[in-house]
Amino acid sequence: MLIIKPFNGVFWCLLALVAAAVLLIGRAGRGMTERRRARLLIALCACNIVIFFVYKGFLSVDREFVEISGIDRFNWFNELPLQLCNINMFLIPLGVLWKKRPVLGFSFFIAPLGALMALVFPEQPFCGYSLLTPRVLGFYLTHALLIVCGLSVLALGFYRPNPKDYPGIVSTFLILGLLAHGVNTLMRAAVCPHANYFFTYGADISILNILWRMIPVPFVYELPLVLVLIAYMALVNLCCSAMDRIRLMHGEEEPESAGI
Repeated sequence: MLIIKPFNGVFWCLLALVAAAVLLIGRAGRGMTERRRARLLIALCACNIVIFFVYKGFLSVDREFVEISGIDRFNWFNELPLQLCNINMFLIPLGVLWKKRPVLGFSFFIAPLGALMALVFPEQPFCGYSLLTPRVLGFYLTHALLIVCGLSVLALGFYRPNPKDYPGIVSTFLILGLLAHGVNTLMRAAVCPHANYFFTYGADISILNILWRMIPVPFVYELPLVLVLIAYMALVNLCCSAMDRIRLMHGEEEPESAGI
């Protein structure tokens, strides 16, 4: 029945497919011009946007989802692609077209991490059910593609991690978080009392719960996460540098960013 939940066989098979897809995209991109690579990455994001809204369409008529979630009814204003991970479906094409390193850096670091966290800690309606259930398939497919798109920013040569980018990436994170908080505030006052994009009003996630208890102020409580983000970026940067050195030792050319 293809039951999927964190760390079972189906889950690991899904992650294996994600890794294979990134490797395949990277290899395919080696023989492409920058324009063709850009079209490929934008097309992947466009497909994911379509899949995302189809998935949310299934959710809107899924009575079991409403019952399990403990909500009164499905609300489209609470399901928009404005979270930390899925907003990158739009940011990646914009970063590629505008050649903005802060945006591409944000997407490279945040999209795979945010999507992976969603898969590792899924909400109850998406855990322990058949992968072929429409809402479950949509959830895992959109997040898996987000990981693929985020990593393909690197695999296709549009971005290479660089410590010089950290201020721009942090600024992008803060600006988007502030905008999301503004959206949440407006929606809570008008059309969606539970709007919580970027989790600016807290979330049932361990580190966020700890910060909320220490700083019970919406959005402000997330500011210490900047230090976590910097540490995470530094770790990823070290890993990428180590991989580059291994390539050079084997006589391979070091990857370059595509004019960005």
